[in-house]
Amino acid sequence: MSLTHASKNKTLESINVALIRDVALIIGFALALGASAQWKVFLPNNPVPMTMQTVVVLLCGFWLKPRVALGAVVLYFSLGLATASGVSRMPFFAAYKAGVATATLGYIVGFLPAALCVSYLIRQLGQATLPRVLAVGALGTAIIFAFGLAWMATTVTNLEGAISLGLLPFLTPALVKLTIVAVLVVGGKLAAKCVTGE
Repeated sequence: MSLTHASKNKTLESINVALIRDVALIIGFALALGASAQWKVFLPNNPVPMTMQTVVVLLCGFWLKPRVALGAVVLYFSLGLATASGVSRMPFFAAYKAGVATATLGYIVGFLPAALCVSYLIRQLGQATLPRVLAVGALGTAIIFAFGLAWMATTVTNLEGAISLGLLPFLTPALVKLTIVAVLVVGGKLAAKCVTGE
């Protein structure tokens, strides 16, 4: 076997390993998004549930490459639509039809650009320091809220009602979730450095 042929085999093998890893990450994060949707709390007289999905979406962006992050959210969204249409009975949205016939569709659609934006920006900025993680995570959260409020304001209520129902009650939880994400991202990198001795 020539060196060129051996080199090609190694290249193909590394590509296959990378592809398998990316597919596993896409499936894993899509399932994690579905699982995080099941932890839901409905506030009184509010159609929007509080879930842990924002945490998973932001981690998806910080930990995965842009195309992989986007693939994970697209797969989650597709599985949720299959559930809502009756093709599947596995719960992926906060309720079987939540996000399709209710006020939450905008937030779920917002997961797509949020994950992509976070993944792209944090890689452009370089090292994921605490200020950068907080800033990029806040932007990702704002994108999710923007899509969610736009949907609510045009289908459920007006802009004032959307802000009252879909933003103000969730500001403090959003800050808590952003803190959790920052601890996991920055703390995870510090732990990795300690293990590798870098």
